[in-house]
Amino acid sequence: MAQRRECFTRARRPDEIAQRQEEIVAAAATLLDQGELDRISLNAIARQAGLAKSAVYRYFESREAIFLKILERDWQQWLTEVEAALAPLAGSDDPEAVATALTRVTRDHPRLCRLVSALSSVLEQNLSEDVVLAFKQESLTLATHMMEALHQALPSIAMNQWQDFANPAIALIAGLWPLSHPSETVRKVMARPEFAPFQPDFEHQFRRTLTLALRGMLVENGNAEP
Repeated sequence: MAQRRECFTRARRPDEIAQRQEEIVAAAATLLDQGELDRISLNAIARQAGLAKSAVYRYFESREAIFLKILERDWQQWLTEVEAALAPLAGSDDPEAVATALTRVTRDHPRLCRLVSALSSVLEQNLSEDVVLAFKQESLTLATHMMEALHQALPSIAMNQWQDFANPAIALIAGLWPLSHPSETVRKVMARPEFAPFQPDFEHQFRRTLTLALRGMLVENGNAEP
């Protein structure tokens, strides 16, 4: 944990403000990697960053705004990796390969999955309209890039159809991730033999669901089912 700065100097220049925001976001990300989102308070983030809580409010309006910034950055990194994973599949029209690539990259970003799972219920609460608007605009840009990468890999699916895939895919992460990563108590209960059929495996079910969805979209566009 960072030590509280003995003499706090308010950042005023744009580069100073950006640096202070970076310190706060890094502190929150560290706490998020160590524990549950709902147990991380603004006070804890301030202590981790070595700041007073009142100082944090100068740069972010709420803890949710901080976590939203982490999600935005994680999404950008996820997209970069998705584009790299899909590039070799350009023109392939191979739904299994595309689903496998998306699953592999998503699996490797557990923090992103945790934040997506909490997006509507936690992260998008206690925010001003301006903060929500900025996040949604950035999300739209990222989603457009993602759909372009998917269209390059599966050109038989028209660009204007990819929104019908993107939204359910995000919803699938939001629902499947917490089910497959339950609390310790739930995990112990679900380990009983009678519950074995109901123990979701994120990677398997995410890949299978995406594959089926992509196959269906190809069929709708007149392609024989692979």
